[in-house]
Amino acid sequence: MKIIGLTGASGSGKGYVSAIFSKYAITSIDTDKVVHALYKKDDECKKELRETFGEGIFNPYGSVCRTRLRKIVFSDAEKLKTLNSVVHKHVIRKCEEKIAQARKKGKAAIVIDAPLLYEAGMDKICDFVIAVVADIDIRRERIAARDNISESDIEKRMQNQKDDSFFTEKADYTLINNGETDVTSQIENILASEGLL
Repeated sequence: MKIIGLTGASGSGKGYVSAIFSKYAITSIDTDKVVHALYKKDDECKKELRETFGEGIFNPYGSVCRTRLRKIVFSDAEKLKTLNSVVHKHVIRKCEEKIAQARKKGKAAIVIDAPLLYEAGMDKICDFVIAVVADIDIRRERIAARDNISESDIEKRMQNQKDDSFFTEKADYTLINNGETDVTSQIENILASEGLL
């Protein structure tokens, strides 16, 4: 089974690309969803976050309040780094469980959709990596539509992002997702190159 890394900056459209992969019976692990599940249900992860950031990041019913945590970390690069050091190992653990399940089912490939693929060291378990890129104005529009956050919050987020070259220089393939480009044919070319089509 081939493990495909899918990475890129916020708003590049990795979720859209993952949906196209599903048409070829290749499921995706959305690490953002994995993180959300950890914040809600994973006692081990929540315990570490409580010790690191305090009780104030939690909702009354015990899950991590992402809005409060976001306000703390997106204006402070060191705190963001600390958050990532806590969360990454738990994300990797969950991804490894999902990969093992896919392998048992005899899947030909699985996608790990991870904006922080390299920072978490997950690229090391991938057979190849695809960087998804899009023009900065398109990314801004997508973030605004998806997350319903202010322009200043979008700018803060984008300032904490790596530029496209960070992703493309490390990746095996680059996929352009500007809306007018044919993403499906780009995916088919990659799958054919890797013997998955």
